[in-house]
Amino acid sequence: MEFKILLLASLEPCWLWWLILSALAFILGALIGCWLCGNRKRIRELEEENAGLKARLTNWEKDYSSLKYQQEEVEKEMKNLRQKLTSCEADKTVLQTKMDQLKAQTGDGNSNLFASAMPVAGGDGGNIDFASIFSSDNLQIIEGIGPKIEAVLKAGGISRWADVAASDEEKLRKILTDQNPNYRIHNPQSWPEQARLANEGKWEELIQYQKFLDGGKEGTGSMESDSKVEKLSLKILGFSSNPEDLKIIEGIGPKIEQLLKEAGINNWQALADAEVARLREILAAAGDQFKLAQPDTWPKQAALAAAGQWSQLNELQDRLQGGIDKG
Repeated sequence: MEFKILLLASLEPCWLWWLILSALAFILGALIGCWLCGNRKRIRELEEENAGLKARLTNWEKDYSSLKYQQEEVEKEMKNLRQKLTSCEADKTVLQTKMDQLKAQTGDGNSNLFASAMPVAGGDGGNIDFASIFSSDNLQIIEGIGPKIEAVLKAGGISRWADVAASDEEKLRKILTDQNPNYRIHNPQSWPEQARLANEGKWEELIQYQKFLDGGKEGTGSMESDSKVEKLSLKILGFSSNPEDLKIIEGIGPKIEQLLKEAGINNWQALADAEVARLREILAAAGDQFKLAQPDTWPKQAALAAAGQWSQLNELQDRLQGGIDKG
């Protein structure tokens, strides 16, 4: 009996210790499990945060690429502007050289580069009113634009001077090349400026500018030949810009022109200086076939042509009947 009691007494602490150790193991496992669960949650949060950072980094890279592209475009535009500025400076130098040459030829420092055989409206002597001759849809007054190019531009929505003035070189080139690749040889660089001057009624400046052009390209004109505006206006009025063309005088045809030139009257000014009596002598000496010719107004007509007073010449010729002024 005593042995059993001792045995039970010796076994009781082992069971108790087993229970205690099991409880401790359970508690430790629970604590470790909670710790691991907390870490998993934190890991997920870190992974989500990392994904967000990657997305933001991707957006930053896109923004950087976009900004880099914009920077490159700005640098290209700056390069183009520098080239245009250099071109403008070169054109300015060319124009200044031509002005200096013209001043040297005229012998004064106030020479008018707009002076020509045909003064413009607003000057002395009742000169031509270009605005009354040309409508704003006549694009052919622009140096470099002929009938075909005018048709192409109008098909592309450019129908008036204001439309050309509001366009840039690239837009005009695109309209031309879209219609026909061969039109890429045309240079529309100066067209907007020409159109602006016409649209604003600055005809003197337009004439000067066109004398500075050749085929629409700046700095290549001779400054001596007639401008496109002058040529077209004379054509519309039925006149010539050639001072040796005596046939623009009412009453003078090819045969009489030949007679006058054989007599030494070769241009408008010479005819303007001629006496009517001398003209009659020249005609009489040529035969009876010229006896009906009436030279009374020829010197006056020639004087108006030589002075570039085309409107007055046109009015005078409208009044003539058989070569005699009935006004």
